[in-house]
Formats: sequence, C-alpha cells, structure tokens
Amino acid sequence: MSTHLACLNPAQRAAATAPAPVLVLAGAGSGKTETLTRRVANLILGGEPPDRLLCITFTAKAAGEMRSRLAALLGPERTPRWVGTFHAVMARLLIEDGAGVPGLPRGFAILGQGDARDLLMQAAGIEDRKEAGLLQEAVSLLKNGLVTDPRRLPRSSALTRFEPEVLARAAAVLPAYRAALAGRQALDFDDLIALPVAAMQADPALAARWSARWAEILVDEYQDTNHAQHALVRLLAGKPGRVFAVGDDLQAIYGWRGADVTHIRRFGKDYRAAPPALRLETNYRSTPTILRAANAIAAEDPEALPKTLRPADPKAPPGPSVTIREAPTLEDEGRGAVAWAQSLRRRQPELPWREYAVLVRAGFVAEPILAALRQANVPVRLVTDREPEPPKEVLATVAWLRLAMSRSRGKAGTQVWDPSADDAFRRACAFPARGIGGALFGRLREHAAECGLALASAVATLPATPMERQGLEAVLGVAGEIADGVDRQKLGPADALRLAAEASELAERLGSDGKLGHAWAAALQAAEGAGSVAAYCDGAALGAMSGEGETADAVQVMTLHRAKGLEFDHVLLAGLEEGIWPNWQAEQQGAIAEERRLFYVGVTRARHSLQLSWVRQRREWAGKPSRFLAEIPKALTEAGAASWQAKDPGPASRTTAVRPARPVKPPTQAETDRLVAEFTARKAAKAPR
Repeated sequence: MSTHLACLNPAQRAAATAPAPVLVLAGAGSGKTETLTRRVANLILGGEPPDRLLCITFTAKAAGEMRSRLAALLGPERTPRWVGTFHAVMARLLIEDGAGVPGLPRGFAILGQGDARDLLMQAAGIEDRKEAGLLQEAVSLLKNGLVTDPRRLPRSSALTRFEPEVLARAAAVLPAYRAALAGRQALDFDDLIALPVAAMQADPALAARWSARWAEILVDEYQDTNHAQHALVRLLAGKPGRVFAVGDDLQAIYGWRGADVTHIRRFGKDYRAAPPALRLETNYRSTPTILRAANAIAAEDPEALPKTLRPADPKAPPGPSVTIREAPTLEDEGRGAVAWAQSLRRRQPELPWREYAVLVRAGFVAEPILAALRQANVPVRLVTDREPEPPKEVLATVAWLRLAMSRSRGKAGTQVWDPSADDAFRRACAFPARGIGGALFGRLREHAAECGLALASAVATLPATPMERQGLEAVLGVAGEIADGVDRQKLGPADALRLAAEASELAERLGSDGKLGHAWAAALQAAEGAGSVAAYCDGAALGAMSGEGETADAVQVMTLHRAKGLEFDHVLLAGLEEGIWPNWQAEQQGAIAEERRLFYVGVTRARHSLQLSWVRQRREWAGKPSRFLAEIPKALTEAGAASWQAKDPGPASRTTAVRPARPVKPPTQAETDRLVAEFTARKAAKAPR
C-alpha cells in the first residue's frame, strides 16, 4: 500500500482511489477532509500535473487547511494552485482566461459586500441600510438562481422567505445595478459565478476550452451548492463528468440562502457514469450514545440518503446519556447553563473552557445564557455569524502586498502591473496618505481606460504635474521593493505580509495593543494557513484575509450555522421549543426537514457529552418542547427537569414540576438498532397510502 494512503481506513481508501465521477457521502466526523486531501495527493503522485486539478471548498479557511496538508505531503512545488472557494477560483480563472466572456470588464475590480451594497443603494435610490441589506439578499438569490425572467421564479425556500414586493423590487433594480457595476468596471461576488455560467451556456466553445483545463474537479460540501454553483460544476466537468464530490445531505442547512440539497441527492442522475455513492460512516468524534441519537434523528427524514454513523472503536464505552432539561423561565435556562458548565469543570478541571459550547437556533436565546455565565464569572465568548471588517491599517497592508504581487517584468525589464489589483492600488495610494486626491485618480482612471491598462501601468504615460507624478511613482516604488523582497527571500505569506507592513511604514501602528494588534495577529494567522503568497492574495481579493485569531479560552456561544464544521467536548443545545426550533417560519415555508438537519448538525458537534434544554415560559409566550426532542429514543436520554427550576418557582411551577427520571444506562448498539427499526416500522404503517 502507498504510504500516503496508509493512514486511511478501507472506506476512505476506496474513496481516495475510485475513478471519477463519484459521490462520497461523508458522515459527521468521518475524516472527509483527510480523505479529500489524500485523493489529491494520490492523483499527483500518480502523475497528474497539479495544475490539472481543481479543488473547490466553501470557505477560505477550509482551502487554507487543504493547501497546508498538501504542502506537508507533497512539498510546496507540487501543491496544486487551483485550491480555493468557488469565488476565489473563478476570480482567478476570469483574470487569467476571461477573454470571450460577455460583460466582463477589462481589469475588473471585485466589490466586497459593503461596497456592493452601497452601489445597490445608489441604483435603487434608497438610503436605509437595513432595507438595502434585505434587497441585496434578494438580488443575490436571483443571481445565484440564474433567474432571467422575474415573472417565473423557481420554487425555493430561499425565495419564499421574502415578501413578493421585495422580490419584485429586486428584479426591477437588477438592470440599473448591473449598469452601475459596469460603470465601475467591477463585479460583485455573485457575478463571479453567474457571469461565467451564462457565458458557457451561450458559448459551447468557451465551455469546452475551460473544461479541458482540468483532469478532475473535486468539490467539498457538495450539499451546500446553489443553482449557479451546481451549473458551474457541470459545465466545467464537460461530457466526461470528471467530478469527485464529497458531502452529507444530512448536513444541508443553507437552503435559506439558496443551497439545494437535491443536488447531492440526484448526483447519480446528473452523472450517469457514477457508481452508487461511497459512504464514510466511521465516526472518529463522538461517543456511541451521541451517534445513536444522531442516527435516530436521521431516520426521521425519509428522503435522506442511507447512512449510519458508527464509532471507530466498536468496544468503546457508550458514554453519558443525552440529558434533556426543562427550565421554567429563560433565566432558569441561563442558571442551568452555569450549573452545566461548572459541574463538568469540577470533573475535568484541566479541560480548557473553549471545549464547552452553547449552541442556539436563534441569537436571542443566547442573551440570558451569556448574562448568567458572566455573572457567575465563567469565561464566555460570543461568536458572531459575521465578523467585523478588519481595521483600515490591516486592509491597507494587505493591499500593498496584493499590489506588489501583481507586478511582472515586461520587455527591457519594465514593470507591468495586473489590472486585477486596481482596487489594491487605490487603497495603497490612500493610506498612508501621500496627497493623492480624487481628481488625480479620476484622470488616471480615464487615462487607463483609454489605454487599456491597469491603473498602476497607466502612471508612466499619465499627463501629470511633477508633484502628482512623484506621489504616484512613490507608491509603485514601495510596491516594487516589496515584490523584490518577496522574490529574493522566497518569503511565505505571513513573512511577506510583515515585509509589506515594514515597507509601507504601517508596521509601528500594527504592532500596537488592543483591537488593532489582535486584528493584525489574526491576519498573520490567516496568512500562515494560505499555503503561498499568491493563494493568500487571491483570497484577500475576496475579503478572506482577517482570519479568526486564536480562540479565547472561554465557553463558546454561537448559532448552529456558525458552528458547522466545529466540534467540542461538551455541547449544550438551548432553546429547543416549538416556534424557535423548528423556527415558526420554517413551518410556514415547508422547511421542517432542514430544521431537523440543523438539529442533527448540533448533536454531532459533541464529542463526549450532550445536553438539550427548553423553556416552559419564555417572556410572554408559553413554550412547548420541540418535536425533535421526541425523536431521540428515551433509552438514550436522562431527564433532569427539577434541577433547573428556580429556587422559588411559585404555585404554577410547583404544580407542573416534573420529577427527574432515574439515570438510565445507555443501551447497546443492538438495542438501539431494534428501537429505531420498530419506530420506523410504526411510522411506515401509519403513513397514508
């Protein structure tokens, strides 16, 4: 057996070596990232040129991790260049080989979400940022849905969450927004996918040219693809269908933003040459009890692709029961979270606080829990879904590096600058300030457009005063120094970023304490995992530069969507009431199956212990336990309602108090399988025929 495959189990090895097209159903904690990485290594070691492999991930962090693993396995010189998110790889493809794509501006800039929203506000003539944010979401869904006729919208849970007038307004403003983007010679993130898809659909020769570039396309988290991404993969794969897709339909939780779980479920129909899906079912994360609970939840989805999670060690002890606790009020739920954390901490004082997580369906559920933990002096960290934009000093330093790395040498050693870094050139000119004003930049833009040059390349022939020219050339001089230093010293991404900070005279500011210093450290950490300077600059062009920084040693509190891909020793899922989880809107939109999948994702985040809580009286409304709680076999659970009651519950609480159930020893695998089979049979018997 090849040494690079020796660490894989038989199912993983089969997935790493099977000919494409093939779908791999990778259960939670089953080692899919390692399997995907080893497959790439196996192809390259088997003689496939690295540039013939296209590896698509859904986050810049996942792409960085894959590049790091591949570099460790193969060495930097054989690490594939085409590893990144959908947006990152398509931005690179459009820059390198975008000729023939209608509507693609020469030297286009890529607008971040904030700049794109500002432009949309101008096109729509609105000033309210909240209203603009909603409109931007609707416009994004229309683009990602490849909607050409707004009168014929596809059936989608993502679209049904909008009022009809919002969708109508989004469709109406699209032409003006596209014109505004063209005026700025820019694309937004959605254009990076939708534009090439439309071009390939209209031009088979372009589709054939692009699909011929790659021997295989490898896609991670396939269940999260939206309509445009799914169409893109099929077009790039061409007739041979050389697609290796990895995913888990039971972890498809992004339908609200356009992802379609049917893409992974109909893979065999899209790629007729594909064999039956391969399965990774050995779980290296959770206790047998948690896995049995997860399997029981999965059994409730009749459309789920068959898959059963099994512990890596068949003889592993079952682990503690799943605890379900009822709290009279939300304050009691908060106090219960404190008791949960402190009790576990007493048993494992050496375990870092960061291995405890409170996961919620909705942000407001977390507020009383956060307050209670803080009041009890338990270290706690709220992890938000949207990280704040990095400080201007960090953005400017990254811009200086991007500008530097866009330089190449022309005839007679002249410097040639890539137009993809036009936005980086603008930011570098603006900070630190060098007296380069808006009027000068306007003239430079017009001159560059007339000459068909990048902004930086147009400086040499721009009619300007000596002082104006001196300021612009000083920027290019610093960028050239950075580029020379990176090349001469063969620097990695983090060291290249440090050099950019020194050369641009921003290092002293970035070395300060507080938020700026933390943001700089996080940017350096993100650079460390990028694999190469070029890969880091590609990601930075799409806003993936800040990193997450080192996780504080505190109880992690976050929403389930934020927790996907993470794991913790001890997990508390809070707010499990009807109307919250499942969400009342999901009930109206027919999205209960996705809510159940979100519950499944929450359960499978836990390694060693899992606790579930619900509240009987949350502010002004009475709560009922979530229907999902009943889907976990009682033999796997330990009830503990009384221990979470208030010290003085009052007459109503005393009359409804529930005695804690006697702790039950978790059943064997055979007993659990029998319970699940009996439940499924009863359900099938009751189903209408």
